[in-house]
Amino acid sequence: MSTYRCLIISREGQRDWRLVDAPDQNNAVAKLRADGHTPLKISSGPPSIPDRLNQPIRMASTLSVADQALVMTQLATLIRAGLPIDRSLDLLREQAGRAGQRMLLGQVLAHVRGGGTLAQAIEQLGSFPAYVIGVVRSAERTGRLGDALAALAARLTMAASTRRQLITALTYPAAVLGATLLALGLVLTLVIPQFAPIFEGQEDKLPEVTRAVLYLSALTSGHAALLIIAIPMVPLAASLILRSQAGATLLARHRSAIPGLKMRDQYLAGQFIAIFATLVGNGVSVVNALPLARDAMGSARWRACIAEVEQAVRAGSRLSVALARTSLVPAAAVRLIEIGEHSGELAQTCHEASNIIAENVRARIERIVALANPIAIISLGGLVGLLVAGVMLGIFSLGDFAG
Repeated sequence: MSTYRCLIISREGQRDWRLVDAPDQNNAVAKLRADGHTPLKISSGPPSIPDRLNQPIRMASTLSVADQALVMTQLATLIRAGLPIDRSLDLLREQAGRAGQRMLLGQVLAHVRGGGTLAQAIEQLGSFPAYVIGVVRSAERTGRLGDALAALAARLTMAASTRRQLITALTYPAAVLGATLLALGLVLTLVIPQFAPIFEGQEDKLPEVTRAVLYLSALTSGHAALLIIAIPMVPLAASLILRSQAGATLLARHRSAIPGLKMRDQYLAGQFIAIFATLVGNGVSVVNALPLARDAMGSARWRACIAEVEQAVRAGSRLSVALARTSLVPAAAVRLIEIGEHSGELAQTCHEASNIIAENVRARIERIVALANPIAIISLGGLVGLLVAGVMLGIFSLGDFAG
């Protein structure tokens, strides 16, 4: 499976760029034509400088995940109440609290009133994930748009809630880490240098901890600007190394031994199964749901594995068997999916599997937060106490030698 960059003429007659995942160029052309687009140029591999310059500048979406969930909830309520789509969109646009949201909803409304479908309108908008567009397109064909929008709203609400929980969980430890670094910097650059003249010429008589504190203070004071630049560069460099091929191989080899990565895999497994369940539950076939769920994943490793699952399913393998081969989805979830395949309740069992995984991840996050806060506080006090102890032990040792 390769990713092709395609310059097209859209259904509306506008030139645009699209990314298409396909086994070869002919399949990419077929996908574009099936969606009503006319391909002008198709290329793969890293984009050249002229390609980058020719691509249009796109404004970032002004709809957060929480905003998307709110729009879907309100739209589902209005459509279930019997209002037409265009009237529902018009009401949402009038009630939108921000100008950016009113503009986006106005674009969707104009497209719908121009004869387009809701799926086409939000696809052109570019603010919603691919799986949302797939569910809406399928629901419009089956006449279950209100139920489908309610299911999407529930899924987006859960995603927004999980994101808020992660941010809240990490805020306090991050604040304590920042306070720790600031306190260490102040002590090393302002406090310890005041005691350095006392120990001058007596370094061989000082305890090891005092010499280490003095050396660290001199290093920090002499290279403060360099350290200020280097500290934020360390995580950036580590991220670049881990994103490389060698880093990816190293992570894959030791992934099970790293608790944070294992929990991230569980979270992504729950996200994938929940999105897949939403798609299948709203009339999207399994083979069409897999690429839509794949596009919603933020991990390149997961996208590659889901592409392998998709190929296996298209070749005739059962979904549960294909997922078991990847070792990404927990075994309990795979068994539930297998039961759903045999019973004909695949969407329901996938929802149950995603809920089980989500509860496990939530419990782990709560345990980590419960441990992280006291550990951060103890670390802060311990580091500052170690610096003070190093100075005091040095003073006491000099007094013993003088006595």
